[in-house]
Amino acid sequence: MMKVLVVCGTGGITSAIAEKEIQEEAKRNGISITTYRCTPLEVNSRASDVDLIVSTTVLEDDYGVPIINGLPFITKIGKDKVLSEIMDYLKKTNKGV
Repeated sequence: MMKVLVVCGTGGITSAIAEKEIQEEAKRNGISITTYRCTPLEVNSRASDVDLIVSTTVLEDDYGVPIINGLPFITKIGKDKVLSEIMDYLKKTNKGV
């Protein structure tokens, strides 16, 4: 099962919206995932336990985990594209299918 960390400025509403959409899309694609939410300050301590980070805010460090820009979950512009990118990554790893 893949683990996805969803990051937003406060670890609250925005990440909850993105998390729900990612979970729903994974279910539609038959991908088993576990998601977690956090703030940018918490990423460093949580990144080693996840397979992918989706962030609606800027993360400037390298956490050794792929990071996908989740800003489209806020703007709704390009949301389908980012969901597809996330699903493609999860499928590619062969852990998520």
